[in-house]
Amino acid sequence: MSERNVRRAHQRGAMENDWLQARFSFSFGDYQDPNHTHWGSLRALNEDQVAAGKGFAWHGHRDIESLTYPIEGRIHHTDSLGNDYVFGPGELHRMTAGSGIEHAEMNASAVAPERHLQIWLYPQTRGLAPGCELVRIDAAGARDGWRLIASPDGRDGSATVRQRAFLFVGRPALGGALGFSLEAHRLGYLHVVAGAVAVAPGLQLRSGDGLRFTHHETLALVAEAEGSELLLFDL
Repeated sequence: MSERNVRRAHQRGAMENDWLQARFSFSFGDYQDPNHTHWGSLRALNEDQVAAGKGFAWHGHRDIESLTYPIEGRIHHTDSLGNDYVFGPGELHRMTAGSGIEHAEMNASAVAPERHLQIWLYPQTRGLAPGCELVRIDAAGARDGWRLIASPDGRDGSATVRQRAFLFVGRPALGGALGFSLEAHRLGYLHVVAGAVAVAPGLQLRSGDGLRFTHHETLALVAEAEGSELLLFDL
């Protein structure tokens, strides 16, 4: 693991207006970086802070697997399939756009901001039937190791994504160690949601930082802050 594989929080793309503060780990919308277009099937990893009573009004998508990971506040989701619900931290929302879906994701609060990660994966197959799913995250399991929250087959109560990709969450205690090894020809991506971790001698990741790695490298990290929260992609 080395600094050249790290995408620091301040290096991400940025977009701000009167209701949204967004940070892009990969090219997205008007922000284009040829060195950071995607990593394997991971197409987008956006950190969005949405003002009270605002959000992403009705719009459409096709052929993308979208995961919404709430960090603070609650989100009101509606879509053209008739789904209408509110969700927040401790839950993960999956949307298969497939052949086409329209939806809205709005801040459910009229008084407080909301913050979440918006994750896009390329699907294995285009033109799938659209669909949505909301799952709860086992917080206790995430404290003891990597907790699977998205997978191709929905195992262990995870969300089902139409891609051979696995998403894990880890919330190690201060000083807690976590490791991960990829199978051959797989790619890994670590995103720090909160806190700080050491991943190699002299190499620390903090909130908003990301780390790319391959099956040639074994991930071994130690939490250096209370409340550390990590997302790990096996792609």
